[in-house]
Amino acid sequence: MEETLFSLQQYKMVKEKDETIRQVQQQKLAQYEPDFKQFKSFSEAHGLPLTFETLELYLHQLITQQHVRLSTFNRRLAGVKYWLVHEHGFQFTSAHEASVKLLRSLYDQEAYMRLKPMRGQRAEKQSDVLRLIDRYATDKKSDIRKRAICLVNLITANRPSEMVRLKVNDFDLANRTVQVMMVKQGEMKEKRLTLECVQAIQNYVAACALLPDDYFVGAADKWGNHTSRQISEVSYNQAIHSWLGFAPYTFRKTQITAMYQKGADIPTIAKQSGHKSHQTIMEHYIKLKSDDVDEFL
Repeated sequence: MEETLFSLQQYKMVKEKDETIRQVQQQKLAQYEPDFKQFKSFSEAHGLPLTFETLELYLHQLITQQHVRLSTFNRRLAGVKYWLVHEHGFQFTSAHEASVKLLRSLYDQEAYMRLKPMRGQRAEKQSDVLRLIDRYATDKKSDIRKRAICLVNLITANRPSEMVRLKVNDFDLANRTVQVMMVKQGEMKEKRLTLECVQAIQNYVAACALLPDDYFVGAADKWGNHTSRQISEVSYNQAIHSWLGFAPYTFRKTQITAMYQKGADIPTIAKQSGHKSHQTIMEHYIKLKSDDVDEFL
């Protein structure tokens, strides 16, 4: 009898595990579906099968005819590969990877080199951003909420995907830290907060009567009445733009640049920003001027 019960329990656990894996795979398929649809449309338009040879032609056209940026090339490749492997049973070999690497090397050639740099939001002076945020230093509930959210986003250099997932119980205000869910890396990362930021959070929690399990950003009406639900990144982008006139990534670039200008080394910046690659920070965030170099000659 005990053996039968154990078998049923084991069967149930295995079924739950399989369902969890299936849900994760479906989420990734949905995430990459737009990229795969573009490849599929290319294949159908040219009467080609969904093979690696067709993928090579598609990738070659992305660079030589569509002139997509390297970041777009890598994203579309990742999407197509995921669909081919998980929905079509395709196996990528070392020879396939070597061929893709050769195609990607086209970006090193003069004709396509301008497609390599990433273009995004520019950094602003931290003092200017703080002045904009301080416009919301009022007693209005809606302003208290806006100021707290903006300060947290600036100081933590969080991505929008990280901001919308923050919960009140992720903050340890006594120790001036917050645990941030790094969706891209699949881990939680501790980040530091300033005293000003801590005070703004405390005011927000008190004014809006937030509970520990509430989403920190959440949704709110024009009076600042808070509803605990995870909003979309698009909604968050629109909110920040309406409050300050720029996109949330400006916070990230501004904070990273400010830390560097104050003398922080790259590992210290990476610890706060959540970057795994120090090279990414140097290539896409830190802009050195000629006189920066002169100082050390």
